[in-house]
Amino acid sequence: MVQTREDEPAFDSTPPMSPVAVPPEAELRLAAERSPVLQELRGFVAGLPERNEPRTGPVGRWAEDCGLVRVLKGSYVPVKKNAVLLEDPLALWERAFSTVGAAAYDLAGEKSDEFAQLFPQLVSALSLTLYRSGDVPVPVELALGVLAEMFERAPQPSPGLRYATTVLLELLDRLGAIEQDTMTDPDFLAKVADISGNPDPDPTLIKLTPLTVWATNRELREAGVAAPIVGEVAGERLDKLGSQLLDAPPEIIDAEIKAWARHRSPLDAATEAGEFLRVATSPSERLLALIALGETGGHGLETAAGIRGEGGLPGAVAAMWLSERGAIGPESVDRDEVLVGMTDHFAAMHQLGAFVHQLAEMDDGFDIVDMLTSSDHPATLELLDVVATDHPDRVMAKKARKARFKLRSRGL
Repeated sequence: MVQTREDEPAFDSTPPMSPVAVPPEAELRLAAERSPVLQELRGFVAGLPERNEPRTGPVGRWAEDCGLVRVLKGSYVPVKKNAVLLEDPLALWERAFSTVGAAAYDLAGEKSDEFAQLFPQLVSALSLTLYRSGDVPVPVELALGVLAEMFERAPQPSPGLRYATTVLLELLDRLGAIEQDTMTDPDFLAKVADISGNPDPDPTLIKLTPLTVWATNRELREAGVAAPIVGEVAGERLDKLGSQLLDAPPEIIDAEIKAWARHRSPLDAATEAGEFLRVATSPSERLLALIALGETGGHGLETAAGIRGEGGLPGAVAAMWLSERGAIGPESVDRDEVLVGMTDHFAAMHQLGAFVHQLAEMDDGFDIVDMLTSSDHPATLELLDVVATDHPDRVMAKKARKARFKLRSRGL
């Protein structure tokens, strides 16, 4: 049974939003112009005087929801004051997107009567779920699980919710609001089946198009949610900016850090990034500080060299970074710096959700267990847990299990 109340807010402001990239208006207009739905809506309105169209069909109902037509004596007629929308593809697309919930219900018909009042909220919930995922495609099956928790307080979607979401996705695809792909990796599909509890999961992957990112961002901001766009918070200190970027995709992190660096002189940016590297409390924060240093040229190299001389975990990280950039010779980096620096990098990747992928791509001759157990890094046990469960080489996974047992038995 659907339990979400109609008056519940469409958007929740927690956790904080990562910045998003919004294309220039010209690109958005071009994308909107390509939408098949816009062509259908325009064609429908253009043909009304001759056809005297009765109030039937999903296109007509959608045009009515958009305010393009109204009913007069049982037939549709154009709404003259809204005719301007037909000449503005971006405004018309946004209007169509804002009414896609009503259009989905019209298309779903009686099969989704229990969702009659909830279709608009279903659109908002799905859009927000995909918005938070950034440019990473989301399995439809997992998105359905999120919707089931929200609307039905259940771990798996009911047939009604699954059908309603399928209809909605069809319309969003026609509108140009989502991009769809199909999972081809059997291991990935098996993981989705395990997480969702559905042995035969939908293999579809979905993500928002730039148009929908733009429209959702506007809706969030109008609702009072802090939903930043890349470059808007360039004036913030790096430590505050970092809290917004830790869940962002790599391309957003790169764009935001570049904007942050342009907002300062290279010396000021390097000084601030260095301060952040010294006090950072997590590997992902240290990685962010290094990315920022990389945008400051020679000042960043000088700052990193100074931090290396101070030693400790930040010093080891700085040493590896300087070596990777060719600022110092690899032979000058001692063994402890290499071990701690590499472990910190892997720990950062783990926090960002990429360590498992790195394990799959590692050279067969690289013994990550020996490296981790020799590093004396605070994240060693946590990383060994991941290696023990996710390393593709069973021998290496077994070695990680033995290593973590030994470390725990010694109270480490």
